[in-house]
Amino acid sequence: MKHVLGLAAALLLSASSVPAAHADGGWASVEMTPAEGWKVLPTGYWYMRGGWPGAVDIAVANRSGKDVGDLYVRISFPPDKLEVTGYEGDYWRCWDVAGQPGAEGMHCTTDGFLAVPGEAFPKLRIKTVGREHHTDTLDVYAETSGDSAHAGVPYRIDLST
Repeated sequence: MKHVLGLAAALLLSASSVPAAHADGGWASVEMTPAEGWKVLPTGYWYMRGGWPGAVDIAVANRSGKDVGDLYVRISFPPDKLEVTGYEGDYWRCWDVAGQPGAEGMHCTTDGFLAVPGEAFPKLRIKTVGREHHTDTLDVYAETSGDSAHAGVPYRIDLST
């Protein structure tokens, strides 16, 4: 009976947890939501089996009092351990970056999209595959004209069988 109650409590907690990493940073609201392949553990860590495809949805909304058309997004993670296999999203253009810690990962910008105050930019989906057993953080920085907003979440890739 104790095991059944513990299992029921764990299921209730996992059903009520909010899987997104969310931050309101001055000019913007930034939200990361695990999509395909990612699971949110009760500890708040995101988890993915290595070698399996996954995806992360990124949503940025303009919370400033001005129009924003120069959105630049940095997604920071170790690219040799968590590989980006593609991206989707209207108006988005992304490229891989290798370099110093905090600069590595993927950078993206919106081409030709202007968000008025209160409007959301088109959703960006980043497709991933875990390549190495590790624990790290997945961070998203949304920047425009010197203003920055950040959302981040710890994650773990597991290659064990």
